[in-house]
Amino acid sequence: MSISLHLYGTIAQHAGGKHIATLTIPLEGTTTVRELLARFSIPPEETGLVFINAVLHDLPGLHLSLDDPVHDGDHVGIFAADYVWPYQYRGGAPMSSKLAAYTQTHDYLRHRPREAQ
Repeated sequence: MSISLHLYGTIAQHAGGKHIATLTIPLEGTTTVRELLARFSIPPEETGLVFINAVLHDLPGLHLSLDDPVHDGDHVGIFAADYVWPYQYRGGAPMSSKLAAYTQTHDYLRHRPREAQ
């Protein structure tokens, strides 16, 4: 089992990158976002946006995705908390059901998600 992991911004340094680190990670069984972060000694507080297969799973400061599973073949992108919102997602992004439910109960979030595919 393996996944494609992309780290952006200052957290890329935890995996040997300067601004971006791209890795293929072999895994045994299902793992979680929390376990991926621990593998590279990345404190959750340093993370911002978390995407799994181009679906937004987390926003800076929420840490809703920590226990989300990662499966064989997944593409995981994790952005540093201080990293700018990726240009390609400024018009909205598909969100995980957990994050979508959170945004419905917290008025300070104004994101209008596109439907997940």
